[in-house]
Amino acid sequence: MEVNKIDDFKVNLLNAIEAIEHQRNILMSKDPIFGFITSKYVKCGKKNCKCNKSEKFGHGPYYYLRLEPDYKYRKYLGKKIPGTIEERVEVGRTIKELEKRKEKIKSLIYRLNEL
Repeated sequence: MEVNKIDDFKVNLLNAIEAIEHQRNILMSKDPIFGFITSKYVKCGKKNCKCNKSEKFGHGPYYYLRLEPDYKYRKYLGKKIPGTIEERVEVGRTIKELEKRKEKIKSLIYRLNEL
């Protein structure tokens, strides 16, 4: 690549990073949750209940929120996922994707600087 083309490409990449940071800042104002939602079927322990007669049956699903960084912490959400929680988890997921994209662009800029 010619030097001018490389410089123009770097400028475009830096602009892309700036756009990602702007988008991230907007999303951070929406109170993101970094984690994911899981579901679980549970057994109640009553002798005559269908959940004790077979491995296939259980009560639920019951929803839980697992939070970063290690996902060990679980918060019970109930039988229905509150819409606001689901939206905030999606915002957190989007922010993480933007961060990954930003890191890839930074890596590319680094490699271009070595040319």
